[in-house]
Amino acid sequence: MLERFSRLLESRRRFALAAAAWIIGLAWIRPLAVPDEGRYTDIARWMVLSGDWLIPRLNGLPFIQKPPLYFWLEAMGIAVGGTGVLVCRWVSLAGSLVTAYAVYRFIRPRFDERAARWTVVVLVMSLFFFATAQFASLDMLVSTCITCTILLAVEAAEAQEAREKTARTRWLAAYAIAALGVLAKGLIGIVIPGLVFVLWALATRRPRAILSAIRLDGLVLFALIAVPWFVLVEQRIPGFLRYFFIHNHFERYAETGFNNPRGAWFYFAVVLLGTLPWALTLYPATRAALARSGPARDASMLGLIMALVVLGFFSIPTSKLPGYVLPCAPALAILLGPWSATFKYRRGFVLASIVIGLLAIAAALQADGLDPGRLADRLRSTIAPEDRVVFWGRYFFAVPVELDRAKPVEVIDAWDKPSAELPDSWRRELAAGREFEPASAPGVLITRGEFKESLAKNPARVWVWAHKADVHEPELNDLEIALTRGDYVVLRRPEK
Repeated sequence: MLERFSRLLESRRRFALAAAAWIIGLAWIRPLAVPDEGRYTDIARWMVLSGDWLIPRLNGLPFIQKPPLYFWLEAMGIAVGGTGVLVCRWVSLAGSLVTAYAVYRFIRPRFDERAARWTVVVLVMSLFFFATAQFASLDMLVSTCITCTILLAVEAAEAQEAREKTARTRWLAAYAIAALGVLAKGLIGIVIPGLVFVLWALATRRPRAILSAIRLDGLVLFALIAVPWFVLVEQRIPGFLRYFFIHNHFERYAETGFNNPRGAWFYFAVVLLGTLPWALTLYPATRAALARSGPARDASMLGLIMALVVLGFFSIPTSKLPGYVLPCAPALAILLGPWSATFKYRRGFVLASIVIGLLAIAAALQADGLDPGRLADRLRSTIAPEDRVVFWGRYFFAVPVELDRAKPVEVIDAWDKPSAELPDSWRRELAAGREFEPASAPGVLITRGEFKESLAKNPARVWVWAHKADVHEPELNDLEIALTRGDYVVLRRPEK
């Protein structure tokens, strides 16, 4: 098998096909994971259903915690191909392939063809990158934008230094992709590339490149791409800009009290474990990188600086999610790939990476087996469009997608507090949506008492998703169990 892999490296086309097959080949086998894959897919699905491509919506309520680029792209796929898992994951899959091509294209002229291909191998064989490529979330798209912005900015600076005519085109491309990064995630689309570029320019003794990066034509292009959506949403929902930038950027970055608090060690562990076995070569590869000279050293320095900036920047806040540091994967591939091309045991590392990837897929399949969304699979043909679908005390993110619901589900909870007083969770997301657009909340966010009254007044069939522990709640006494799976149950009104 390893001899066949070696032959793959001899043909550029076969190599590209093999890398794409590794990333995409098993992306269909696992159902949508919750909450993130269910959440982001349903938001994109709502764009198609509502025809409102300006305001992202979760269960019919505004979801403006995130900018729209990912939802636009996934919604385009859903509009054409429905909500199959490959369609739902196409943005991440495409982003991973673009990133792999970008690092290949960056490394080849600075080293050689062999080093470029092994850089791609290190990247796509790293579990962190491989798993995120098959996950429907913003992380891969954001990482792709950040990576491509940085690489284009470095190429532009080098081209300008050599007085090449391509410099202006590359600067404009860097600005354009930075604008897409802002539309994908927010200010980090420009902050991270800016920090990396400045530190790289200083480390490689190019201080003039910092000033040359500030271009009027680039700023105009950036504004034309990034600004209109923010202006239009502020016009539709006054106060949006303060909420998006002050609360979702600066307050989340500086304050505690948000989800997933972790120590400063967390991201270093995520990156090192997520890039095994290649992370074992970090020390010798870094030593070799620092001993190089010319363009090869500058490229290696970029990978090292990019990884350290991303790790340092996101380690400061207490709230930490693994996907935030995904740009470390291409950064470390740039650092480790050229050295791995000469590493004696590189083929053994490839085999180990394949085993790790397949074990991760098997573990994900086992974890997804008790997802309440699987209950929706079995009931899809039974639940009519006019039936009521109700979530009791929690939000089951994949269920609306699996049922392909054309109207919001009813979510039962207290709903007596403003979003600012709620923990960082699905409750806060829905309560914030109610505050942005109060007219859309009645009949969607309802209390237990309202639900009990509605059962007496509304004769429609009702299906309630709940946790098994909630079955004996008094408001559910008149319902019977229709289906169970793991810790979850679906209740219904008894047929007369």
